[in-house]
Amino acid sequence: VLTEKGKRYLKDPLPKTKLYKFLKKRGVITIDELYKSGLMDQKEIEAGIGLLLKLRLARIKKENGKTLIEITGDYKALPTEEAFRKIANGHYKGLDKNILKNLLIRGLVKEEETTEWVVELTDSGRELIQREIPPISYIEKLTPDIIAKREWVKKEIRWYDVTSRLPKIHGGREHPLRYLIKIIREIFIEMGFREMRGPWVDIAFWNMDSMFIPQDHPAREIQDTFYLVKPPRGEIRDKELLKLVKAVQENGYDTGSKGWQQEWKISEAERTLLRTHTTAVTFRVLGKLLRKGKIKPPVKFFSIDRVFRNETIDWKHLAEFHQVEGFVVSENITLRSLMGYIKEFYYKIGIKKLRFKPTYNPYTEPSMEIFAWHSDIGKWIEVGNSGLFRPETLRPYGVKTPVIAWGLAVERLGAIVYGIEDIRELVGPMTDIDWVRSYKLPKIEF
Repeated sequence: VLTEKGKRYLKDPLPKTKLYKFLKKRGVITIDELYKSGLMDQKEIEAGIGLLLKLRLARIKKENGKTLIEITGDYKALPTEEAFRKIANGHYKGLDKNILKNLLIRGLVKEEETTEWVVELTDSGRELIQREIPPISYIEKLTPDIIAKREWVKKEIRWYDVTSRLPKIHGGREHPLRYLIKIIREIFIEMGFREMRGPWVDIAFWNMDSMFIPQDHPAREIQDTFYLVKPPRGEIRDKELLKLVKAVQENGYDTGSKGWQQEWKISEAERTLLRTHTTAVTFRVLGKLLRKGKIKPPVKFFSIDRVFRNETIDWKHLAEFHQVEGFVVSENITLRSLMGYIKEFYYKIGIKKLRFKPTYNPYTEPSMEIFAWHSDIGKWIEVGNSGLFRPETLRPYGVKTPVIAWGLAVERLGAIVYGIEDIRELVGPMTDIDWVRSYKLPKIEF
């Protein structure tokens, strides 16, 4: 059936038909002129152009540095227009599924399910009617007044068929991602970790500079990071820490390293952004607690929180997602200790097949990517990154004890645990509400 939006087009042609007629009348027009024509919204124009090209009713060409579009075919009525008019007249059967899907996505039509009950008398019923049964007065609803006046003695109370089908009522249920986050928190607390939290909006200093990421690193570009326009800058109050970070970045200071051999600018470190990883929280703890002696090794911290990256969204990438951060500061911990912590965590979740692959991070050495086997799709999925913090990374905080750390992807873990191929099915508009209402809880080992 038509939606309220669809009903508005009953007297007018659909946007795609409107575009087709406009182009046919004009002949050839530049794309820029088409956008400025005021014919309709730019998104509708772009969608219309896509359909016309697909149906080979138009083509795009370039002349004298300009992009032109012209009509190349004749069509009395576009398929979507025909389908739309048929639905408007109540004829919805036998229509092309792709065209129907297009109309549904655009919000011009919607699906409605109706149930029709057919009631007829049985032979017994006909016999009773022939006997001229007197009308019976029923009590439809019990009230205090009816009970007080004993009306229920004089009249029949309408019977109810408790086996009748009723609409299913869904109570509230924990979202599968929230449930998984709760489980992750319980596992780390059970392993002796303390939870840490940090702000979503941070400055580049805590997000990058504080952990020995150079200021010309590709991840700092606008293509990977969401920078804020307002406020454009923040403040680093610990001036002594600033001097140490600057010295280590530029020449390695007294670590034996040569640093990045480039000028370190505070103006770059003060830029505000949406944090790209929860490692920013780790370095806030190192800088504000460990460096100032408020806590002393051995310590273990974890964080489960939201991070933001300027990613192209696909089956395994989101622009906004969750990350599990963890670090351990203790004597005699090694790469094997790191692998042991990560394996123990995933084993408790129920994931036994893991792989570790050497990788490069500016702030850890050695570094490892973590892969888990997704049995439902038959692939190894990257689920995290890890490593031992470099001496240059730890020098500004006065930490001489080894530190192991990791960052693990929550949504990708959720895809494996719940048997989902595309993480967009777990969060966002692709999520199936019926699945959220009925998903099976994963078997977690404690």
